[in-house]
Amino acid sequence: MEKVKHFIINLLIAYILTIIFLCLSATIFAYTNIDDRHLQTFVFGTILLSNLISSTLLSRKIKEKGLIFGGSFGLIYCIILYFITSLAFNNFAFSNTLLIYLAICAISGIIGGVIGVNL
Repeated sequence: MEKVKHFIINLLIAYILTIIFLCLSATIFAYTNIDDRHLQTFVFGTILLSNLISSTLLSRKIKEKGLIFGGSFGLIYCIILYFITSLAFNNFAFSNTLLIYLAICAISGIIGGVIGVNL
């Protein structure tokens, strides 16, 4: 039960970090001359960083099986994020971008999990 509590808390932390990083990215795009074609890169970076930080924090609390917990955290984070955005835009579509997001979340979760256990 304690692990589930840590999962939920770190999911909330991940989404708060995602909102903060997306606001920073929006500010950067609004006040600089960066071309809009780089927006997808900023979104990928935002998801990667927030997932990496949160899975590291999760693994520091759990202190075991960082590879498994980090990877599962990343996938759960991505699936919930997909459902939230799909509900917001009324569009449940599967695409190559979704697979890229899943891969980024799983890999960054695994890396964060391994880092968190070893800290």
